[in-house]
Amino acid sequence: MTVSPDILLHEKNLLSRISRGDEAAFTEVFHSYGQRIWWFIFRKTKSETVADEIVQEVFMKFWVRKEKASEIDDLQSYIYTMAANKTYDHFKRIASDSRKQERLWHRMKEMAAPNAVEETVDFRESQEIVNQAIEQLPPQRKKIYQLHRIDGHSYEEIAEMLQISKSTVSSHLVEAARFVREYVKGASGTAIIFMILNTKFYP
Repeated sequence: MTVSPDILLHEKNLLSRISRGDEAAFTEVFHSYGQRIWWFIFRKTKSETVADEIVQEVFMKFWVRKEKASEIDDLQSYIYTMAANKTYDHFKRIASDSRKQERLWHRMKEMAAPNAVEETVDFRESQEIVNQAIEQLPPQRKKIYQLHRIDGHSYEEIAEMLQISKSTVSSHLVEAARFVREYVKGASGTAIIFMILNTKFYP
């Protein structure tokens, strides 16, 4: 489908503003594309939690790289490629052998929009403030949070590994997520990151 020249011009204007640190322009892009890529990811992963996390990663990385936003030629392709790459990373973590990983890589490449931009930026920069919050969690809560959010284990798997109930895992994750959000919210200059972490797109 051909994109209207007016839409392209508007997006180029938004990207130019984002490159100068305009939070309102970034918020417009976030709300324009966030739900669309959430459904894109959810259809592949069948997990609301994974879709939430990948959307967060995509837009946090985009914000960290905001100075280069004006260099993007095709915003839709750029964002969908980021989402496809992050989804591939998720599947790669759970694939049991290199052959499966190779098939997944080709599948993820097909998911991306035509003429998509290569996206290889390290995400660690945007995670720094979140990692500071995680380090302040009580030991068991920190471990549960990392097992779920970083290692990708399900509630059932964590409960079995730690010999605790699924409800206890859920309780720790709810409290950990609340603490991380409040920590991010309280840090100076992190309104955008807080918005990304606190937005849910599923119905």
